[in-house]
Parts: sequence; structure tokens; C-alpha cells
Amino acid sequence: MNRIQIVAMVVAGLMTITLFQLIRKKKLKEQYSLLWFLTIIVIVALALWEPLLERIAEAVGIQVPSNALFLLALMFLFGMALHFSLLVSRLTDQSKMLAQKLALLERDQRVAAEAGDAGGRSTGSTAAAADSAEAPAVRDDDRD
Repeated sequence: MNRIQIVAMVVAGLMTITLFQLIRKKKLKEQYSLLWFLTIIVIVALALWEPLLERIAEAVGIQVPSNALFLLALMFLFGMALHFSLLVSRLTDQSKMLAQKLALLERDQRVAAEAGDAGGRSTGSTAAAADSAEAPAVRDDDRD
């Protein structure tokens, strides 16, 4: 193993440990960690199997294999940026919809509370009448 392969393996090991720590602490969801684990696998594969990078470079028409590596990294970063942009767009739409639903619920609650207060104030005498209607009627004959 040459020096660059050792460095790549150490970086891949540190990335793996970091990913497991983030998942364990619930700071990274499993579904997003799969992309990063795939990245680690690619790093290890390219570090251990140099002819693979040379074949990729030759297939794409790149003369220097390290430039092919930069192209792969750029494509990966573009894919990640696109993925997260789509995710942010979807979450923005969901947040907007939830905020609108919350506003409607708060309005309905406020209207219901105002209707309850207005009903209690305007029918105060009817509430007393209702209480007396429920109480047994006392006749003048019964008081003796």
C-alpha cells in the first residue's frame, strides 16, 4: 500500500466513525447516512483498486486519473446539492401548509371563545332563570 491509499483508508475510517456517532446521537437520519456510506465505499474502492480509477478516466476520455476523481467528486456534490434542494423545497411547502392550518385553527378557537363569552354576557339573566328552573319550585303552600 502506498501513502495515498493509507490516507484514503484512514479518512474512510474516520468518516465511518463520525457517521455512526451522528446516527447514534440522532443528529443524522439513517436515510441520509446511506449516501455518505456509499461515498465511503467509493473512496475505499478507488483507494484500494487504482486500475478502477484509471478505467473510469479512460472511459470518460480524461488523461489524468486524478482529474477523473475530481469529476466524480463534483458530480457527487452536485447530486447531493440537488437532493437537499428538493428536500428543502418539500419541507418549505409543508411548513407553509402547517402554518396556514394552524392559523385557521387559532381563528376558529378565537371565534368559538368570543361566541362563548358573548353568550355568557348577554344571557346572564337567562342563566339565572335556567338555574331557578332546574331547582324545585317552592309554592307558598309548602312554606308553612
